[in-house]
Amino acid sequence: MESRSTTPTESDSEEKLIPGIRASLAKKLAHQGFRPSEIARALRVTQPAVTQYIKGKRGGVVQGISKIDVFVDPLAERIGERMKSGQRVETAELLETARQIIVMNSNRTLVGPAAAEPVRGRLLGLLRSRLKLELDAAEKYLELANRASDDYTKLLLRMIAADSIRHGDVISQLTSWLQAGGEAEGSIPDEALLKSMLSIEDSAGEASLTKEVEVDHPVARLLLRWIDIDEGKHEKMVSGLVALSKRRGKALQKKTPAVG
Repeated sequence: MESRSTTPTESDSEEKLIPGIRASLAKKLAHQGFRPSEIARALRVTQPAVTQYIKGKRGGVVQGISKIDVFVDPLAERIGERMKSGQRVETAELLETARQIIVMNSNRTLVGPAAAEPVRGRLLGLLRSRLKLELDAAEKYLELANRASDDYTKLLLRMIAADSIRHGDVISQLTSWLQAGGEAEGSIPDEALLKSMLSIEDSAGEASLTKEVEVDHPVARLLLRWIDIDEGKHEKMVSGLVALSKRRGKALQKKTPAVG
């Protein structure tokens, strides 16, 4: 009988998957030759917890989930390298890995028949087709990354895969929003906070790594260019949020009756 994989649902959260990811990381790091005490420090857990992870007595949430190794393996490689200099895994890395696992597994279910309403059905059909393309692309880039022998090329391919997964995440959320009626009003961060973030993006954008850092490796140069492009993108997105926050503030002022 063919075994069926466990697929995370929308009720799954990144936090629920983290213990399982830690367990998988502990096993992979132990296989790399690290001692339980070293793994415990790197994963920010106790040594007894690492021992239970390695023995399979703890953190089994991700067992059977499809393609988990393509996400955990590169993380284990990065952590293993950083452990040599005493660095540890960051919670944000675990959350991002968990998010990617959820997106890749659960959003396959959104690729289905279109809705009965012609206009909404056309939009949903378009989004589902694009979602499939993004997830398929992510899988292929991850496969290419696993085959690559050069570390920079491997990193670049994994970053492209991560972008495709994020695109899929955006599309899946938009699909769910349309399916729910598309009437919910989103919240926007405070304008002052956004402006403070925009100043950070401005400072980062002023220093072009592509121009200031000279490296001989051609793919490394592409990665530096990637950072510069991302900084420009971040600035545009935060500027867009600032504009939305201003409009939202003006709208609220008009709705609030004058006192006096």
